[in-house]
Amino acid sequence: MKRRHFLAGAASVLAAPHVARATTRPFRFTTNWYAQAEHAGFYQALARGFYRDAGLEVEIAHGGPQVNDMQLLLAGNCDMILGGAGEAMIAQGRSMPVVTVATTFAHALAGLVVHPDIHTMADLKGHTILLSTEVRATTWPLLKAKFGFTDAQVRPYTFNIQPFVLDPTIAMQAFATSEPYALQQAKVPYRFLSFSDVVATDYGNPLLTTAPLIAERRADIAAFLAASMRGWADWMSADPGPANDAIRADNPQMSLAQIMWSRQRFRDTAAFGPNGGFYGRLDPARAGPIHDALIAAGQIGPGNSWKAACDYGFAPAMESRIA
Repeated sequence: MKRRHFLAGAASVLAAPHVARATTRPFRFTTNWYAQAEHAGFYQALARGFYRDAGLEVEIAHGGPQVNDMQLLLAGNCDMILGGAGEAMIAQGRSMPVVTVATTFAHALAGLVVHPDIHTMADLKGHTILLSTEVRATTWPLLKAKFGFTDAQVRPYTFNIQPFVLDPTIAMQAFATSEPYALQQAKVPYRFLSFSDVVATDYGNPLLTTAPLIAERRADIAAFLAASMRGWADWMSADPGPANDAIRADNPQMSLAQIMWSRQRFRDTAAFGPNGGFYGRLDPARAGPIHDALIAAGQIGPGNSWKAACDYGFAPAMESRIA
């Protein structure tokens, strides 16, 4: 279900002109889905040699429906994953040392696509809603608590738009830069309802590691984050071709048209945050509302363990500005 990229060997890392350090083993990063625009900054950093310049040998493995990223992370099979700050808080409450160190997008880009007769999330009471296991475990409890939805409404989401196309009563989970594109291509009318507009949601594709790994490889993590955000800035403002080619090599079903449509959506929605800000940096003020939403939904119990779920000390390493 996944393919791996390998960037240089130890000899080429040592020979690179701007190397900050030479690491003794690869830095292994696993994404949360097949290669797509939402991962472009990491592929750009790989293809443009930014990780090599930072003295890192980076491996990128993409996930998929059968890949449990959290399990891989906790088992030591990778060093960084894309997950959720709320997910890390829940893990900390279960004595699992998961830590959020940065983010990709300032806000979650997830939501539901609904048919045009649905105007608000509250209108979905009684409607069938297609959700993945991940969304059902994270955002669904928040929606139930706010709108009085029931589990009887939920059916599995198979990452296929056909059930939505064929049934005018169905709503379906979506990412703002993915399913809407497919529906537009199929000329199917829809509305997109963002989770962020109705509940206190997480960041979009935050980066998670573990406390033991931070203690062991803090400098490498900082270098990886700095190079990754440099990759995002470069992909958004310069030639996106290197990442686009790498994405399509890893995921041949991904079209260049969809990648570029998603890139424009990132720009139109200020997905990374306001211009002049910094790519990747966490906002300490966001942690409390995320925690409170988890409490209200019964996903986390009382106590202060959740406070260990975010490490803000990597912010100075991420110097690439949003333009």
